[in-house]
Amino acid sequence: MARNEVVMVNKMKVSHSYKNGLTTLIVALSLFGCSKDEVPQAKSAPIKPVKTLVVSQRQYQVRHFTGILEANKIIDMNFRIQGELTDLPIKSGQKVEKGQLLAQLDSSQQLINKKSSKASLKQAKAEYERALSLINKKAISQANLDALESQYISAQAAFERSVKDVEYTSLLAPFSGIVSQRYIDNFSKVTSSTKILTLQDVEQYKITITVPQSQFVKIQTADAVKLSAEIEGFSQSFPLKVDELSVSQQSSQQLHVTLVLQPPSERRLFTGTSVKVKAEALGVSNGMVLPSHTVLSDGDEHYVFVVHPTSNILEKRIVRVDGVSEQGINIVDGLSDGERIVIAGVSLVHDGQQVRVEAK
Repeated sequence: MARNEVVMVNKMKVSHSYKNGLTTLIVALSLFGCSKDEVPQAKSAPIKPVKTLVVSQRQYQVRHFTGILEANKIIDMNFRIQGELTDLPIKSGQKVEKGQLLAQLDSSQQLINKKSSKASLKQAKAEYERALSLINKKAISQANLDALESQYISAQAAFERSVKDVEYTSLLAPFSGIVSQRYIDNFSKVTSSTKILTLQDVEQYKITITVPQSQFVKIQTADAVKLSAEIEGFSQSFPLKVDELSVSQQSSQQLHVTLVLQPPSERRLFTGTSVKVKAEALGVSNGMVLPSHTVLSDGDEHYVFVVHPTSNILEKRIVRVDGVSEQGINIVDGLSDGERIVIAGVSLVHDGQQVRVEAK
């Protein structure tokens, strides 16, 4: 073998031996560096964040009722005496003021009667006063004096009646309002039973709603109650006041509540319009109202998840439900004031789970 070939073979042996030794060293160092205590552990599950709500027995609640807008007062106007219409200046839909003339009868006969009765009264008074001066002189008997006194009283009553008859020929508005309907034309003959027109008091309107007694009692426990009316065509709502309460004839468990509304000055309201009444109660006690998605059902029982105040461990809590309202589910037992419950992703958590609180 030539010298150059021997050198090449030796270099190849050294290179191969070096690589094998380096590999062995790396494996040894890796085994040496790993102790039994440093065996990699499985990562723990991250703590789930949840949205929560602190519950209270004194809450804000809203109820809606439907009513019909009515005039505060509605009366049918007619004359007290018969006669012929000579003036009827009012039309249906017209607004009138208190004391304004609505219709006028021919008063010529009433004026004649008034003039005649006034003369009779004057004569009866004079005769009676003359008799009083004669009674002291014994020039007239007591019986004649009593008769003259009776005639004087009758004449006085007849005159007062004739004055009223003249007044009754004019039909005046007893209050400011709207003439909702006129039933007769001018120059018609009328009697005391003839309906002339219907007058509505629209300085105020009333709305009657039906409220279950249980709800009314509950609303009364509130710290404050705000009543308002929402009317189609109006962007703003109108404040309401309670005017009258009565028990429904159909059911003793229902109350008829009459509310009063002050109309806007810039626009006219129309009776018969459907109205949505909103009752807002702040600080209602006796139970809690929770969003419906926070309460789950397990057979016949209902439950929520309560967050422990220090450990943030969830507790599956059985609660007693008493109906459903517009705001959610009414809870009457199982929760206390100040407790925190899960309100989002309720179906994704479980009893005993630790969570991270995101308060609402």
